[in-house]
Amino acid sequence: MTPFAYLSVLISIVLGLGLTELLSGVQRLVHQRDRVRFHWLPLTWTGLVFVALVQWWWAAFGLRHQVAWNFFSFLLILLVPVLLYLAAALVLPNRIPDGPCDLLDHYRKMQRPFFAALAAVNVLEGLRALSVHDQQATFLNLAGVVLLGSLAVVRNLRYHAVVTMLTAILLLLFIVLETLRIS
Repeated sequence: MTPFAYLSVLISIVLGLGLTELLSGVQRLVHQRDRVRFHWLPLTWTGLVFVALVQWWWAAFGLRHQVAWNFFSFLLILLVPVLLYLAAALVLPNRIPDGPCDLLDHYRKMQRPFFAALAAVNVLEGLRALSVHDQQATFLNLAGVVLLGSLAVVRNLRYHAVVTMLTAILLLLFIVLETLRIS
C-alpha cells in the first residue's frame, strides 16, 4: 500500500462525514418543512459546501504524486477536510426546534464560524498553491479568503447575496480551470 492510499482513507472519511452532515441536514428540513421558514442563502451555501466537499475529494487524487509525507504535512492537508466538515455542520440547523425554524436566523447566528471556516480553507489551499507555484489557484484562493472573510463580518443581506453569487462563480471557475479533469 502506498503512503497516499493509506493517508487518503482518513481524508475520505472526514469528507464523507461532511457529506453525511449536509445530507442529514437536508433530510431534517424536508421532514419538518411545515415548521421551517426557508431562505435561499443558507440553501445556496449548502449546495456550495456540497460541491466544495466533492471537488476537494476529486482534486485530492493529485496528492498521490507527493513523495515525501510526514505527520505535519499530512496534518496540514487534513485540516482542509476538517474545516469543510465544520462548515457542513454549521450551514444548516443540527435540529429543528418544536416551534418554527427560520433558516435566515440560523444563517445569521452561524455566520462568523461558518464563513471563518471557509475562509480558513482558502488560506490553507492558497498556501499550498503558492508552495507549488500555481499562481492561478493562489489568486482564486486569495479572492476566496477576501470574499468569505468579509461574509464573516458584514451583516448586510444584499452584500451576502452578491458575494454568494460571486463565490459560486469563483468556485465554478476554479473547478473548470484547475480540477475539471482528474490528473
